[in-house]
Amino acid sequence: MTGARSAVAVVAALILSIAGPGAASAAEQMMGRHSMEGQVTSIDAKKGWVHVKTTEGTMIVHFPPESLQGVKKGDTITVSLALQDNGPAAREKK
Repeated sequence: MTGARSAVAVVAALILSIAGPGAASAAEQMMGRHSMEGQVTSIDAKKGWVHVKTTEGTMIVHFPPESLQGVKKGDTITVSLALQDNGPAAREKK
């Protein structure tokens, strides 16, 4: 798989991981959306962990393992991120 296709696969996996019932309302509550391009420096596709070196530093992110098929060390990928504040009630449940 080429780096460009890998990037699409990873971004699609991230988007699919938040999809489902209520995804539209959850997406509306997201803030700080942005994308970062980087190079895969380490990957454990069986467990879903990827280390991505960006201009800002290295991110360690998790994806569903099946979404990482074909992604390999050295690929350039784009990771799209968003933040959702679940409020104090969510923190109290932990």
